[in-house]
This record gives sequence, structure tokens and C-alpha cells, in this order.
Amino acid sequence: MSKFGRSIRIFLADGSPTGLRHVEIANWSGQALACPRSRFSELTDWEESKRPGVYFLFENSAGDNNTAYIGESEDVFKRLADHDRKKDFWNEVIIFTSKDENLTKGHIKYLEARLVEISKNADRYQLENSNTPTKSSLPRADAAAMEEFVDNIRLTLGSLSHRILESVSSSSNMTKPEVKADSLIDYDFSFKVNKVIANGRVTDDGFLLLKNSQIAFKSSPSMPGKI
Repeated sequence: MSKFGRSIRIFLADGSPTGLRHVEIANWSGQALACPRSRFSELTDWEESKRPGVYFLFENSAGDNNTAYIGESEDVFKRLADHDRKKDFWNEVIIFTSKDENLTKGHIKYLEARLVEISKNADRYQLENSNTPTKSSLPRADAAAMEEFVDNIRLTLGSLSHRILESVSSSSNMTKPEVKADSLIDYDFSFKVNKVIANGRVTDDGFLLLKNSQIAFKSSPSMPGKI
């Protein structure tokens, strides 16, 4: 969670919230294009999709078993056209390129490796990547710039309902905003009933039960019905 507010602009190409969307963050040189597979052909009119960048293929299922693939290309649209012929699982793509066209092959290889690494650690999606990409060696300043790019990708994906780069407890582990009002997210909770001991915290996803907590096999009659 950031210490300050952020401004995200989402342009709905045809006015539909589920159609092709162009996403920008204020004062960021990057940009995103989100597109359902059923409208993939429309990307051919967007030059933003034909630049060097990284992309996510998503399978949005009704349950919790979501699947994704992360890749990079010096011409993202051309690579996606190949995936459209050869990969069946996906039904949405989100592309990240640069407005100033300053992303090099080394940059996008670095981004791909970091995004795969973070996604695996977050463990929210099943990754279809069969190989672990190698992170390219960048000058220190370039690597720092790419880490900032990764943070903005994380924010953009979250705003598009894909928290693939966020661990389950990330919202409570990250720096909290400086606000005067108390929030439940500011506290950890400990419960001890009979011989059952449990610890947890409130996150943006709900209540997170922490590791090594204990649970009772039978619920108490006093348990609220909404739990």
C-alpha cells in the first residue's frame, strides 16, 4: 500500500468496461493494453501493441484456479498472433509497453524474469511458463528503473482485477498510509478459546489466518452466522 494516492486513467476504446482498454498512470512512461481474446484482431490498429514489451495471458475461470502465462517480445502483437494460433487456454491479454519506446531487449528480458519470479512467490495463479526466464544484467540505474516499472505493472494489473503479483498478505505487509483514523489493517489479532490458539490479520482480501494457527473441527453455537 502506497503512502500517497495514485491516479490511473483507463480509456475504454468502445465505451465497454470489458472491451479493449488503454491504461496509463500519471507521470509514468509505461502504458498497458487490456483486450479480451474474442477481440484480439482489434489490437492490429494499436501501434502501442507492436513495440517491445511484456505481456500476460490470462484464463479467467469462475473458480479460484486462475491460469496465466508471462512473456516478452520486441514486437508484442506479432508474438501474440502466434499464441492465438498455438495456445488455447487464455481468454484475455494485458500488454505493457513504453510510450517513449525506450524499452530495449535487455529491459524486457529483465522485466519478464522479475514478473515470473514475483508471480511464483505470490502463488495466486498457476503459471503456464515451462521455463524460468533468465534475468538480463543491467546497469544499476536501468535495473532501478525496471523495478519501478514492475511496481507500476503490479498497480495496473490490480486495477484490472488481476492480483497475480500480490502475495495474499501483501496489503498488510507493505507500508501503511499515514492516516489519523485507526484501521483494522493496523492490527494483528490473537484468539484463544479453550485450547485453540489462532493468530490473524485483516487484509484487502478479507481475514488472513496466519501460519501455525489452530482451528476447531466443530463450530461453536455462538459463532455468528455470517462467518
